[in-house]
Amino acid sequence: MVFDVSNLIEKNEIQIFFIALLFFTSYNIITFGNREKLLLKSIIMRLELKLAMIGAFSKIVIFLLLVIIIKQITDEQAFRHTDRDLMKMKEKTMAIVETIGINSFLSSERDSAYSSYNILKDEYITIDLNPRKGPGKTIFSNEARLIEGEEFDYRILNYTFDINNQHYILEIGKNMQLLYALVRTLENISVTIILVVLLVTIIFDIGINKYLLHPLNQMIIPKLKTIINPETYAYSELKSSTSDFVYLNSTLNELMLKMTTILKNQQRFTANVSHELFTPISIMQTKLENLLISDNVPEQFINNVIEQQNHLNSLQQIIKALLLIARIENDQFLKNESVNVHEIVKEIILNIEDRAEMKNITIENLVPTSATLESVNRSLIYILIFNLVSNAIKYNNDGGWIRISSFTTSTKFCIELSDNGIGIEQDQISKVFDRFKRVDPASGEGHGLGLSIVSSIVRFHGGSIDVKSVKDQGAVFKIQLPLKYVNLISGE
Repeated sequence: MVFDVSNLIEKNEIQIFFIALLFFTSYNIITFGNREKLLLKSIIMRLELKLAMIGAFSKIVIFLLLVIIIKQITDEQAFRHTDRDLMKMKEKTMAIVETIGINSFLSSERDSAYSSYNILKDEYITIDLNPRKGPGKTIFSNEARLIEGEEFDYRILNYTFDINNQHYILEIGKNMQLLYALVRTLENISVTIILVVLLVTIIFDIGINKYLLHPLNQMIIPKLKTIINPETYAYSELKSSTSDFVYLNSTLNELMLKMTTILKNQQRFTANVSHELFTPISIMQTKLENLLISDNVPEQFINNVIEQQNHLNSLQQIIKALLLIARIENDQFLKNESVNVHEIVKEIILNIEDRAEMKNITIENLVPTSATLESVNRSLIYILIFNLVSNAIKYNNDGGWIRISSFTTSTKFCIELSDNGIGIEQDQISKVFDRFKRVDPASGEGHGLGLSIVSSIVRFHGGSIDVKSVKDQGAVFKIQLPLKYVNLISGE
């Protein structure tokens, strides 16, 4: 009979353990917590930054292109305008030559050049004998001319013509300084107009973007930011002329509705699994206790029954821890209580002092009596600190010490638990909050879920936890909670 019961116990233990593992892998439902809100905010900020950079870059490129184009156009148009003026002056000069004759422009020696400059030397006209034949050619060029001891840059028209079998060249020049001044003026006016237009378009773009993105910024994003879990999501319709935003809002509503259904199913599963897992364990524990007090169990099998009972107790603790983690991460606890941290640490020390005395460990409560956490769950805060203290006792040396203190920064309320125990290897610090991980596996104590529960409780309250440790010198666990949860009585 003993062997049958033992086999039955081992068989049921394996089945229950696999059920627990199935539950452990299935409960982790997605909720919209602080991390997701920060991620959403980061994505939105990056998107806005990218849009702003793209808009600014495109406008800078357009501005540079327009400046280059305007420079080319103004230069070309200025030269064309100057060339037209030179052509008109040439036509007038040739008309005068035809009317009064070339001799009127030359000296009586007929080989002297004719030249005429205005008083500002902005324009000049010269007629000279041309040793080369080539009548009818008109050439434009930019050249420097020395006039009355001063050098000027001119836009020059050269025209060759024949009269009475004599070759002449007409040269008409316009001072380039006036041309350059005109070009610069036109360019400055054009650049100013472009800058004004760009400024107006930027302001217009900002207004249009705000108008177009109003449904996203004022309705969709605020709805997502205020989500604690899918059940708190506001299933409101979006009124917008932008069909894409309407579709996005509708899709989010459908997604959150599905998530709410999954969450409710998960919560029902958590409640059911609590009963389904603990009931057979309790039955088997009762059977084992009956076996131990009965006279039918041979003495050589009593240790076997006791070992099976220890296995069931261990399995029961694992299932309780997994269920607690599931309930925490599924947001099934309320945060509506006020907790005096000093008093709760004092209570924990009183409840755990027997274990500390067994190893002659001193526990110091250095938390100020004024530190009070608001809008938290007292049971979870108790479990959080209790697990840390229990862990510090477990991995401490005989005659060691544990200190619990707290302080505030500009944005955080910090609880620190330090000890002078065995410490943690550096390569293991990042893994201490993983499930089923233990600092000292060889000790055989615990299941590696205590610190995982601590991490879940800290995240549930919107905080973070860090670990610093040196092997054989102890460890420091630092919990940081948002300051909005803290009420400090002034003067203490």
